Amino acid sequence: MDWRDIMSWRHEVAALYRPVCEAVEPSAVWMAFVTARRELIHKHAGAMSVADKTGPHYFDYNPDFAAESHFAPLDAGQQHIVSGGKDGDITFTAIACSTELTPIIGAELTLYWLDQYGGGVFLPFKDASCGSASYGGGRYLIDSIKSAFLGTTKTGRLRLDFNYAYFPSCAHDNRYVCPLSPPENTVPVAITAGECW
Repeated sequence: MDWRDIMSWRHEVAALYRPVCEAVEPSAVWMAFVTARRELIHKHAGAMSVADKTGPHYFDYNPDFAAESHFAPLDAGQQHIVSGGKDGDITFTAIACSTELTPIIGAELTLYWLDQYGGGVFLPFKDASCGSASYGGGRYLIDSIKSAFLGTTKTGRLRLDFNYAYFPSCAHDNRYVCPLSPPENTVPVAITAGECW
């Protein structure tokens, strides 16, 4: 893949998330986001290949999984090292834990820092829908290196609207090797929001 395609893809994805970050209610721009993301994936040379031309598919918008949370810092978080294929090892370190998600998803989630050059915030998760209604390896909610970030509230909470959760690229295209969710981010409920099969 040409580096210019990759740069263009990242620019377009950043533009896709900007209205979400700026919206008072992310639910108000969700359908436009889904439509634009689907179109971008099928038209852009830098996108992963999604065989189903009507995909990616999403659960209907579910307000029960539109969340926000503060995160408590972790002083000595666990480090994970996983293969990134030809890109080499990918290292990410636990930096904080959510404090307000248990009533919604039955557990709290760990937030990670990607340790590669420049760094970035990363929030993968697995739930009870994985392997049936959604990808078995889990989904991503935040990957700031790829501009997948929903912003913060005025009170400092991270927006964690699971209706924007999406599959890692490797779920659609075996050219990619992706870091998957560690065991500590497995939750007991089926999160019927976000990308699905």
